[in-house]
Amino acid sequence: MSRSVVLLTEHSGPRAVGIQINQPLVNMTLQEVAINAGMEYQNDETTPLHFGGNFATNKVNIIHSSDWHGSNTVKLTRDISVTHDISILAAISQRQGPKYYRACSGCWIWDSYSLNYQLDADNMIERHRWEIAPAEIKTIFELSGIEQWRQALDDAAKFTTSQWF
Repeated sequence: MSRSVVLLTEHSGPRAVGIQINQPLVNMTLQEVAINAGMEYQNDETTPLHFGGNFATNKVNIIHSSDWHGSNTVKLTRDISVTHDISILAAISQRQGPKYYRACSGCWIWDSYSLNYQLDADNMIERHRWEIAPAEIKTIFELSGIEQWRQALDDAAKFTTSQWF
């Protein structure tokens, strides 16, 4: 998970779920997923599928702008949502989906409060640490790979500094 950018989609009690958004897969696109699901893909864009995490890798999660909403869409912020079902893939295939989107295969799961321990600055036992920042459209959708990681670090530094004052 070195240099990962993870969008936290759920964090309640002992369990947390996050989707890694900055590692495009080299051997699979969203178009191939749609065609394999029996859809006619009319969208001209070549959209990479990203590695979202090591859990449920056969499930595609679409992180997207909140200008599109389906029956299973979860709104994460005012501007950012996530949809886990095929309705959004069908909409994207027909050019009726959200303005911004990122498709990710799988997710990361933390159980037994492990993410809480990793986020606790006073915890000296946990070796892994995370930097945090609010989710932003630019960071999530306009960048990828190492550039996205660098922007996320910059966002985290600004967010942490803002908490001091």
